[in-house]
Amino acid sequence: MKTWYCVTSKWYDDRHGWSGITNKVEAEKRPLSSFQRTREADVYTAWFGSYDEAERFVREAKRA
Repeated sequence: MKTWYCVTSKWYDDRHGWSGITNKVEAEKRPLSSFQRTREADVYTAWFGSYDEAERFVREAKRA
């Protein structure tokens, strides 16, 4: 089993957003990433194979 870390990012129409590590699971395969458009924002989830990789993605998303 491997630990996978989920990063959720929420981006609003005015281009401000939020991103953070929101979940972790133990699984053989990487969970599926997803995208959902809501009336207020676009919500993305992405899975990473290490906490450091997920944290790096969050830092980069906050700079965007």
